[in-house]
Amino acid sequence: MLGRADETELLDSLLRRAADGHGGGVVLHGEPGIGKTALLSYAEERAAGFQVLRAVGVEPEADLAYATLHQLLMPVLGSVGALPGPQAQALNILFGRAHGGAPDPFLVGLASLSLLSLLAGERPVLCVVDDAHWADQPTLKTLAFVARRLDDEPVALMLAARADEGHGTDLPHLRRVPLMGLGGEAATALLAERAGGRRLTDGERRHLLAATGGNPLALLELAGKELPPEGAQEPPALTDELRRSFLSRVRARHAEALPLLQLVAADGSGSVETIEKAAVELRLDAGPLHRAELDELLTYDGPRLVFRHPLMRSAIYHSATQGRRAAIHRSLASAFDAPADQHRRAWHRGQAATGHDEEAAELLERSAEQAALRGGPAAAMAALSRAAELTAAGPHRGRRLWSAARAAVRGGFTATAGELLDRAEREPRLDEVDRISVAAMRAVVTEFIGSPEDAMDLVRPWIPRALRVDRRRFTPTVAMYGDLGTRTNRPGAWSELAGWLDEGMPEQDARDGGGGPEEAVLRLLRAACLARAGHDPGPAVRDGAGVDALTDPITMTLAGAIARGLGDRELSRRLYQNAGRLARAGGSLGALAWNLEYQAADELARGRLGLAEAHAEEGCAFAAEVGQPNTACRNRGLLALCAAIRGRPEAGELAAEVLAEASERRLADATAYARRALGLAELVAGRHGEAARHFEAVGGWDADQPSDLAMGLVPDLVEALVRAGEHDRAAVAAARYARWTEHTASPELGALTARCRALVRDDGGAHYAESLRLHALADAPLEQARTELLLGEQLRRDRRRSQAQQHLRGAAETFRRIGAIAWADRALGELRATGESARAPEAGALTTLTPQELRIALAVGEGLTNREIAAQLFLSPRTVDYHLRKVFQKAGLTSRAELMRMVLAERPT
Repeated sequence: MLGRADETELLDSLLRRAADGHGGGVVLHGEPGIGKTALLSYAEERAAGFQVLRAVGVEPEADLAYATLHQLLMPVLGSVGALPGPQAQALNILFGRAHGGAPDPFLVGLASLSLLSLLAGERPVLCVVDDAHWADQPTLKTLAFVARRLDDEPVALMLAARADEGHGTDLPHLRRVPLMGLGGEAATALLAERAGGRRLTDGERRHLLAATGGNPLALLELAGKELPPEGAQEPPALTDELRRSFLSRVRARHAEALPLLQLVAADGSGSVETIEKAAVELRLDAGPLHRAELDELLTYDGPRLVFRHPLMRSAIYHSATQGRRAAIHRSLASAFDAPADQHRRAWHRGQAATGHDEEAAELLERSAEQAALRGGPAAAMAALSRAAELTAAGPHRGRRLWSAARAAVRGGFTATAGELLDRAEREPRLDEVDRISVAAMRAVVTEFIGSPEDAMDLVRPWIPRALRVDRRRFTPTVAMYGDLGTRTNRPGAWSELAGWLDEGMPEQDARDGGGGPEEAVLRLLRAACLARAGHDPGPAVRDGAGVDALTDPITMTLAGAIARGLGDRELSRRLYQNAGRLARAGGSLGALAWNLEYQAADELARGRLGLAEAHAEEGCAFAAEVGQPNTACRNRGLLALCAAIRGRPEAGELAAEVLAEASERRLADATAYARRALGLAELVAGRHGEAARHFEAVGGWDADQPSDLAMGLVPDLVEALVRAGEHDRAAVAAARYARWTEHTASPELGALTARCRALVRDDGGAHYAESLRLHALADAPLEQARTELLLGEQLRRDRRRSQAQQHLRGAAETFRRIGAIAWADRALGELRATGESARAPEAGALTTLTPQELRIALAVGEGLTNREIAAQLFLSPRTVDYHLRKVFQKAGLTSRAELMRMVLAERPT
């Protein structure tokens, strides 16, 4: 530990915090030999009273899904049975202890977190992963998932990785600590300690320090060697120097064993039995493995035979010629003959292959299928990519590249997915279904990380063909096009869809039921096209018959968006919520991150600001985890809108940030959220002209074909224009809104239409009454309270004080109950202007909770246990318990029964 005082203090601090119940982690980055492993060993020695779990990443297993996680958790798999059923099943399937469908990666993450939390209930846990750059990607994603949730867990996570090799290990919520070379004093002390009697001159020490950059291992390895004279050209990169140093030592002491050592280096599994089988085929003597002569190079980590230093293994592996490595991999492929080792057999067979090799490619393809069943999209991606390399040019290679891209998307490797799709597109003789599939997958990638407008343009030419070739298979793609049309302020997309559906879906099929849930989605989509064209879609489709049988969360969410556009808020809400439940139950965090934005927007429209914030905040976090920056931006836009409605001072700054990012990403929907937030803040403050400017800046006001985003802001715009004295413009906007809502069945939209009419007419009383009648049939307390406020203001101006007070009191109470304090202040100001004294509103207990606390409180209100809540929210039971104690403290409660009663009393209906 010479020269590592800062690093050891950091590790000691992490251990102390974990022992106190507040975990965390660190990634030690640096070049080979810099001292990463020594620091991890120091931490293990200092972890008195901890249960220590240890794993080491190895290069041959870098693409084997969850291989490193299996190493890490192997000693404690006996405790898996104590986990909730779905989590226990996920780990048991993953590690070959049970059969079943592929567990979602995020369910694996939750199960791993729960297992560590369970162990930490007895004593703190230290997880150590050395050579993490060779850990497989699914393991790294699992560790990232766990790391984000350690704040209230007695668990410390410490990783060591090389800076520029293998997989990236910059995991969120783990502090990155780069290790530099030793300084002159520490290097001198190290050399003196290990010099073995020979003293180096000052010049030699200076030269050695310059040549090695202070790398401790290099100092020790090169101290006894002859160095170029001072002033000579700087030596090559340290890694190359070290590798040559390691290899020269092996050749000097173990030249005869080098072929056997090359076999061990290529194996990666550490199985002596497998190595011996392969050695027989290669005609090598495996005897030295059982004698002490190789002990300075090899050791046992449990039952696994491993190299003492990873650089030694790397140097030995790369010392073999390409032909020799191919022979070694062929022998290993033969040696892995057990059914459980088929993925290793396929991988070695693929590494041994040269040129086109269909047999090896088929083995890799089957291996990828098994990897997908184990929830390993990264392993599936690697196997399919290699299979494609071994496949002759043509449609078969194109399909394997497409499959690799699909695995990449599922694993969150969106840039790699794009590269694989580029290659797939270049393959000759792809059929129409193949080309549609490639275009649809590229559109998904572009929607996640690029521009939704570009995603539309990519898939647009293929929609008519998709409907003609296999409309059920491509239903999600067709529905996504309409949804993107709404999101991007391109209402013309719905006219295009109407024409395509007329051609690709016979009228009899459009009228009749049956045909499965996908056909039901297409019928719903066709009805939405009719409504947007000013025609009555008919009652047969308004009930959404058939869509409730959907089982895919993404398709369900898209169907919910279509239903919402038709004004069927109840069906829309049911589909959104059921999709979210399915995604949670299956651990499909990618689908859930995307779905939560829709749920947040729906809850906001209902005036349930706390739930809207909870969904949007959770959606932001999950979107960051799965690589969906556009989804994260949209959720931040909804958070800005909630803050504006609540009257929080940070709303303007948050909306401005969203506006800047949305402009850069060309996200019209996120722009609309931010503009509405800014406009509502101005409206409630009485700056009506500025409010109107923000609302109109959304765009999409074409008289013949206005966009849904623009029309959604018309009730706000009409109020702002009327208050700014722009009555003629307000009347035009109100009339346009009435035409837009004419063929929807939503009482909520009908109520807003009547309110707009009331605002632009001198005799608005009857329209206000109609608006309130329809509000009573809807579930939108925020908009109902705004209508009551406007009516109360009008009655006060008409000097009908008693009636005004009644509506203003109702508005103020509703605003208070849902947490819209700025609006409540405005209602109370109007109430005081009538002569009635009014106190500032007190927020309900639920409105004082953070989004995470609110999610947990509402779950308790539904009767869920802590373990069930943890499974739903991707937390550990310990974290749920921590937040629940905070809820009890804030609300002054002492029992779950009291909390359930409070939730029932205060939860908006």
